Amino acid sequence: MRQTAGQITHFVSSMGTTGTSMGCSRYFKEVKPEVEIVGLQPAEGAQIPGIRRWPKEYLPSIFDEEGIFAGMSSGGAVSASLKIAAEAPGRVVVCIVCDRGDRYLSTGVFDPPPPAHHSCYYKNLDLTLSQHRKALPEDMPLFMLFTAPWCPDCTTTLPIVNEIFTGQGAGANFSLLRCIVGKTREEWKDPRHPFRSDTRWGPNGLSEIPTLACLGTASSPLVQPRVLSGLEKIDREQVRFKVESFLKEQG
Repeated sequence: MRQTAGQITHFVSSMGTTGTSMGCSRYFKEVKPEVEIVGLQPAEGAQIPGIRRWPKEYLPSIFDEEGIFAGMSSGGAVSASLKIAAEAPGRVVVCIVCDRGDRYLSTGVFDPPPPAHHSCYYKNLDLTLSQHRKALPEDMPLFMLFTAPWCPDCTTTLPIVNEIFTGQGAGANFSLLRCIVGKTREEWKDPRHPFRSDTRWGPNGLSEIPTLACLGTASSPLVQPRVLSGLEKIDREQVRFKVESFLKEQG
C-alpha cells in the first residue's frame, strides 16, 4: 500500500502454507476491498520447492475459501437460508440447490458489477473521479475519503469507513472513492501540495487527513462538496459516530 501509494489492484502469492495469502487478503479486505487476491498452485505433478498443489481435502486449516456455484433461483434460496440462520442461534436450515452455476456463464449474471468503491492517487484525482462517475448509477451518492497509508489516524479511520460503506448501515447505498494524498508525510506536508489551495475542500483548501467529503450524486455533482473534518486524534467509536451522522445528514 505504501509503495504503490494505495494504487495496488492485484496481489499475487504462491500458495505454500497459505499464510501469506490469507494474512494479506484479510488486510486488503479492510483497507482496500477491491484488490484482487491471486493464489498460485503448480500444475498437476509439478515439483516446485515452497509451493504445492493442495487437494481440497488437505487444504491448510487457515485457508478460508467458501462458495456455492449455483443457478440464480438456487442462489436466492441459499441467500435466504443464510439470513434465516443468522436471525437466531441454533437454527438448522435446509435448502435445495437444484441448478448449477456453469449453465449461466454466458448470460452475464456472474459478471462483476462496476466497483462502487475505488482508490486513487491525488495526482490522478480528477481523471479518476470523472471515470468513476461514469461507471456509477446516476442517482448514487458519491463520497471521497482523503487518506494515506502512513498516517496513524487514517489507519484507525479507514477500516471503519470501509465497514460503513460496504455493510448494511448508513453508507450501504453510497459510493466511496479513497484518495491517497501522498506517498510520504513529507509529500503531504509540502506547502506546494495542490490540495492546499484547492478550495473545493474548504476556504483554505484541504489541511488535515483523514477528511470525508460528499460530492453529490454521479449525475449531479456538487460545485462545493460538503466536508467532514475533525477525524484526527479521536477513538474508533467517535469516528463511527461522526461518519454515520454525516452520512445521515446527506440523506
